[in-house]
Amino acid sequence: MILFTLCVVYIIQASGAFKSITPHFDGEAETIAAPPGVEDLTIDHSDGQLYLSSTDRRNKDSSGDIFTFNVSEKNPVFTKLGINNIYPNFRPHGISLLKKYGHKYIFAISHEPEASYIYRLQVEEDSLISHKRFSHDLLISPNDLVAHDTASFYFTNDHGLKAGRERTIKDFIMDKNGYVVSYNNGEAKKVSQNMAYANGINISKDGQYLFVSTTTEATLFVYKNEPLADNLELLDKHFTGTGLDNIELDKDGNLLIGAHPKMLKFLGHAKSELKRSPSQVLKIIYLPETDYKFLQEELYLNDGNPLSGSSVGAPFVQKDGTNDIFIGSVFEPKIMRLHRNL
Repeated sequence: MILFTLCVVYIIQASGAFKSITPHFDGEAETIAAPPGVEDLTIDHSDGQLYLSSTDRRNKDSSGDIFTFNVSEKNPVFTKLGINNIYPNFRPHGISLLKKYGHKYIFAISHEPEASYIYRLQVEEDSLISHKRFSHDLLISPNDLVAHDTASFYFTNDHGLKAGRERTIKDFIMDKNGYVVSYNNGEAKKVSQNMAYANGINISKDGQYLFVSTTTEATLFVYKNEPLADNLELLDKHFTGTGLDNIELDKDGNLLIGAHPKMLKFLGHAKSELKRSPSQVLKIIYLPETDYKFLQEELYLNDGNPLSGSSVGAPFVQKDGTNDIFIGSVFEPKIMRLHRNL
């Protein structure tokens, strides 16, 4: 009984339940009405086009889509790419932008009734040009992905088990059964050690490193980026003390990560929009040549209002020098735009 009690206390503490929340942001914050459940978003820094993955996760019978607008717009008009006109069960989750061979591609994970898939969508501004769907047995519980070629990408399985009782029990004991998968031209393989809820994934600007965030484990892992390796070489890891989600990069290659500082609050928010969950955006600088390796800064924190359950923070530098951060969330029908003059 004592051991069980200690385990429960440890789990509650690790979830951030005892953490104090003092909202802050050094700038102006704006809330923008948006399609529901913008769990992930990413920006083309060459033209300012922002792409949003939207699914109404409170309505299991609904489909989703990819929307886009330009970050220079003061009053954004969301343009729908119309993937669900082609694939009616399309329900996007993590997305990745790839610019290669003179074209622009959006890769998207989609959780559909019969299985999970990954889509490659060729786009031009706000129009869908072509599409392809990838499937594989290792698409067990995919969360996020990063593409490095038109038929090659990494993705995270937040769980190595399908949804069910066993997975729920293992979540409670913080079992490490998530991992990274490398997909290359029809072949896929597990390439990392097990992690507790593998989530966001991205590649450094210079292509040397693969970054992977974990939610339950609250740790950022750094691997050597080797798309053809059987096992990725783990270079560094950094405990952040918060539930990490998607990873975006700023113009200098630093990481911006949406996060859930109180994970039990987030679970409550998942069940009811009336229960609010704090939103957080971290900036992490990876300095492998130093002894301390990582610098971590909390750029934004709220108490669940005006936006709950932040899952991504994507940065963009406007022509006037304003530094903007766009924040999406797992369930909310809105996003945030943060303005900072640096």
